[in-house]
Amino acid sequence: MERSGSRTGTAAPRPEAAPPEVSIPPGSVVVAFDGSVPARDAAHWAAHEVAGSGRPLRLLHVLHWPRRELAGLGLPPAALDVDRARRAATAAVALTVDRCRQEAPGADIDGSVVVGDALALLRGTAADADLLVLGASGQTDTPQVLLGSSADELLRTVTIPVVVVRDRPTRGPAPVVIGVDGSPGAEEAVRVGFELAARRGHDVVAVHTWSDIPLAALAGGVDLDPDELAERAAAFLAARIEEAAHRHRGVHVHAVTAADHPARLLLERARGAALLVVGRHGRARTGARLGSVSHAVAHYARCPVAVVGD
Repeated sequence: MERSGSRTGTAAPRPEAAPPEVSIPPGSVVVAFDGSVPARDAAHWAAHEVAGSGRPLRLLHVLHWPRRELAGLGLPPAALDVDRARRAATAAVALTVDRCRQEAPGADIDGSVVVGDALALLRGTAADADLLVLGASGQTDTPQVLLGSSADELLRTVTIPVVVVRDRPTRGPAPVVIGVDGSPGAEEAVRVGFELAARRGHDVVAVHTWSDIPLAALAGGVDLDPDELAERAAAFLAARIEEAAHRHRGVHVHAVTAADHPARLLLERARGAALLVVGRHGRARTGARLGSVSHAVAHYARCPVAVVGD
């Protein structure tokens, strides 16, 4: 994946520049790491992504200290020792970096541990990266990273592509599923999805839902031919993916159109997928920093989800 353009809209919380000890080379893939199983899964996904691409991979573990929620509980001093916490975090990062290097031999892979505000530092770090990878919580259906901070917050406030990884990603012949609705974000999703599919040898499933409203309500009393509408939807989808399909002729494409709710159909088609790619905003843009469909699939898809575009 490559970096997409910046967005406009509601002001995001101020990012915090990465401290001097954190080096993020241009074009890097950055993993928000907290030592959890979901974060390790995210790191392994990212290692697979950078393998053979020449892009650096950086794991960033941010310790939010002091732990105010632990104050007054009468805990032993060791539980509040930031140096002890830093040593444990450094060991966890080093172990995962070593495993990532085994998965991507020769790749530039490293990690850092810093103390500060996790969300602010990740937003600042993302300014120099091409892709941010987050691990979703394995305990609930709501993605979470770093001391309870929400992955949803990062999806709303960073301006680069974000991948949310839930569980160990599927390997093998699973497809890349792309949501296509004609919006600028979906155009970016098509580009990113086809590039990744071509690089990894996956098929593409391009999905377009042309209406989730019953025809009788949609037509206002006019008799609409559902077969004709389906043909038009198929032609619409074919036109939106034609350029990418021509550029990546080796990628086998399955086109899916339906009168259905976009999130519901995407979640259904993404079961067992290698990746689901959607635009940050859909065709019914409301000014929100994250569209309803991208929000839904990032929270509930069981495969990795890439949210791209402005």
